[in-house]
Amino acid sequence: MDKQEKAKLTKETSKRLLFIEIIIYILFWLGPLTGNVILVLFGVLSTEFSVPPSSLLIAIPSFMFPFAIIQLFSGAISDIKGRFPVILFGLILFGFGMFIAALSFSLMIYVIANVLGGIGFGFVNPVLIALMSDITPGPKIPKKMGYLGAVANLGVGVGPLIAGQIVTYGWRYLYVLFIIITVIGFIVIILLRKQHKIRKETSFKLFLSHLSYEIRRISVLLLILSAFLASHTYLASIIWTSRAFTGVIEESLAGLILALVGIIGALAGVIMGTVIEKKGVSYALIFGLLSLFIGMIILSLGVAPLFSLLINIPDPWNYIIPALGVNIFAFLIFYFGKKYLTVPRIGFVKFGPKRKEKQKKLRLFLFIVL
Repeated sequence: MDKQEKAKLTKETSKRLLFIEIIIYILFWLGPLTGNVILVLFGVLSTEFSVPPSSLLIAIPSFMFPFAIIQLFSGAISDIKGRFPVILFGLILFGFGMFIAALSFSLMIYVIANVLGGIGFGFVNPVLIALMSDITPGPKIPKKMGYLGAVANLGVGVGPLIAGQIVTYGWRYLYVLFIIITVIGFIVIILLRKQHKIRKETSFKLFLSHLSYEIRRISVLLLILSAFLASHTYLASIIWTSRAFTGVIEESLAGLILALVGIIGALAGVIMGTVIEKKGVSYALIFGLLSLFIGMIILSLGVAPLFSLLINIPDPWNYIIPALGVNIFAFLIFYFGKKYLTVPRIGFVKFGPKRKEKQKKLRLFLFIVL
């Protein structure tokens, strides 16, 4: 094979990998897009199914819980059976769930449709991440993971925005749109499957042995708990915000407001992916922890009126006590995270003179912010 043929083959391979990357982003965006359209459909679906808007809240965990549980195994299954077969199986289940949702005539049928959609996308989501890692050079993986996070956050925000616009024509058209995207993704994955093969493992026993080992490690359990608390707090704040909008403002305006959350999250994902690639994980962790602390302080002030109703405490203690409680809880999470995660994995770091000077400036900055 001469140089010209090698260059042509390399160019074709690059185009094919780029095409795979694009379809990964589209399918990764579809999951949160589907799971969050319900946020602006409370009013419409409560009328359609003749139930109170609060009853529709069951549709959210009916999608999210199967979605979360299946992800524990689907990535490992793809190591054994291959990436593309698992993605195709998940898309079939997901598309079937969207088809049932489009034809729903009661809340029960709608919940079943969301369960099927959650199971299906539970097979798709982690395998897309694994596939992205397979086709990406090692140094660029953090950046691509940041892009995936940005796409997911964009789906969280764009979902309510799209739903708010389409609902004026009919809420069922939303699920018709999801079915179309799923079918297109299914066809593309079949075509790519014939052209691109990913190495896979051969032993299911190996997966079970790794799983049994990992779930006994306290660091892994803390990571799972941290991810669970962060994601569900984020989800709960969006859900109850959208619930408060129901019947108060138009669905299109509510979708626009909720879209801002996704846009900010998408920007953060893009920026942090680049920061991790160029500066390392520590900078991303610093920004993330600062945001978490500031958010917890604001959240604790927000729950102060509820706290004062439960326990008769005069001002300003009804604000001070919740703030202290929330931040002590946050401090304990970070403390045990460092004790059981950071130190066992990285160890203690000895700083030089320049790093010590930067550390002093960072402490001053944290003191001013907090």
